[in-house]
Amino acid sequence: MIELDWTVFLQITNYLVLVFLLNMVLFRPIRGAIKARQAKMGAFETDIASLGEKNSELQNSIQTEVLAAKKSGIGKRDMLKQEGSTMEATLIDSTKKDLEGEWSRTEQKIKEDMAAARQALQPQAQVFASELATKIMGREMA
Repeated sequence: MIELDWTVFLQITNYLVLVFLLNMVLFRPIRGAIKARQAKMGAFETDIASLGEKNSELQNSIQTEVLAAKKSGIGKRDMLKQEGSTMEATLIDSTKKDLEGEWSRTEQKIKEDMAAARQALQPQAQVFASELATKIMGREMA
């Protein structure tokens, strides 16, 4: 059986002193380090949350700017297309006018050349007709 004597009280005292010393030397610093770590983790979580919100805001602003840039680009592209179409139509019209002018000058020159050729050949036409009739009939025409 267990005997209760002065060593039991000494062991209990020893145990209590050891618990007190361990609490002072080991457990309190560890608990303090854990609390400090939890405080840092809480601060980090808060920073992460605020950075996440900033990231979302920046992404939204970037998307807004990209959409605005796309709209601006599309507007400029359409404006340039319209300017190009206008310039194309103007160029085609001026080319048509130049071509029509050149065509009319060429046609006029051909008519003048034909008139000059007719005038040059008119006196000889009677001679040619008479020679042709002579050849066809086989006798000379009067």
